Amino acid sequence: MITIVIKGNKAHSSPEFLLKDLPGSGGRMDVMCRCLTSSLLLSHDIRTDVEVILCLEGPPTPPRTIRVRGDKVRYLSPDERSTAILLQKALRAYEPGEEVESTPGIYVSDASFKDIVEENMERLVVLDEKGDDMASCTLPSDPCFVLGDHIGFEPEEDKLLHDAPLRVSVSPRVLHASHCIVLLLNRIDRDVNGQSFL
Repeated sequence: MITIVIKGNKAHSSPEFLLKDLPGSGGRMDVMCRCLTSSLLLSHDIRTDVEVILCLEGPPTPPRTIRVRGDKVRYLSPDERSTAILLQKALRAYEPGEEVESTPGIYVSDASFKDIVEENMERLVVLDEKGDDMASCTLPSDPCFVLGDHIGFEPEEDKLLHDAPLRVSVSPRVLHASHCIVLLLNRIDRDVNGQSFL
């Protein structure tokens, strides 16, 4: 299973955000929605070998973590609004100290970004614009990719991520998080099919 972890520094940890204002009232929940659909959706299909972990670190009660499994998720659509509704349902289903399934394949818990990173450290691949060129790197067979939103990581998190086995860059230019996800999954698709990435 490929895991993609996205840290939302201001993404709301409560379902009380407006669907018509995901960037403002949701603390850039629009970024979380785009990253989720970029990770899982294909044209008329879904990636069943990918799970996405959204670490919501914004107000009012962080942390909240939403985990979405591609092999089990249902009702996921390409548009941000319907994706945001699924995330709201997950946040409403939250129970302290438990991981709760809100809708098929979508789970919510109070795990922190630090918890997720430490749990997956051995297979961690950090997306970093100063990292090694992904085209020349050998990726693990079950990678756990970690990337930040438009803000990035706190100094303490950078220190934790320093121990990651691999740091890769997907482009010589700074890209949106959702675009980085598309590129890294394209690399994996080509590797699986025996095609040369270069």
